[in-house]
Amino acid sequence: MCFSRRQSALASLVTAIAIGAAVASAGCGSSSNAPLTPKSITIETGTNPSQGPADAKVTIVEFSDFQNPQCGAFAQQTLPQILANYGDKVRFVFMNFPPYFDAYAQKAAEAGECAHAQQSFWPYHDLLFQNQQNLTGLLTSDPTAGVAKVVDALESYAAQLGLDTAEFNDCLYYGKMVTAVEADTAAASKAADDAALPSFGLPSFFINGNYLQGSKPYDVFRQMIDLALAAK
Repeated sequence: MCFSRRQSALASLVTAIAIGAAVASAGCGSSSNAPLTPKSITIETGTNPSQGPADAKVTIVEFSDFQNPQCGAFAQQTLPQILANYGDKVRFVFMNFPPYFDAYAQKAAEAGECAHAQQSFWPYHDLLFQNQQNLTGLLTSDPTAGVAKVVDALESYAAQLGLDTAEFNDCLYYGKMVTAVEADTAAASKAADDAALPSFGLPSFFINGNYLQGSKPYDVFRQMIDLALAAK
């Protein structure tokens, strides 16, 4: 049986939702007030997108979801302050954790990885979060055709940034980054297990291996970063 490129893209999204359901069983929520006494852990970040030098004194690993409003708030409000105020003292690493119940999260995560393959992750990352409400609106305004419209929008962002659109579209259509996103979600599950966390919300951060959950105010990050720097 032959499938169009659009059908292939939508099929990969359905497959990804099934994968996400398995990960979610580890206990992902958007936020939790449960007391946490996590262990300090090490996370293998591989070639994930990062900013800052590899030998920075402090490494912040974020598990994020392009559809989650709290992740968007961090990306647009808090992360710029951290990078501006700490410079080369901090390395920031982005890892995907798209929940199965967020309708376009998986495809957006794949699109980010496709942009990363063209060394353009961070500009694409910014566009995705800046357009978070627009993408959600495409789904709510037309639930039947919404996913296809989201895919069109993801492609348009690549064109806007001047990426090789033929390469990007093939990457997204055929689900070439499903494995990369799946590896990140597996790393999130492992991190939650290693740190003995009772919950794993979005966004989730590990600052030199120490856990912080949720889009906290900048001052909370500043305190943890300063403590990590003082410990070096």
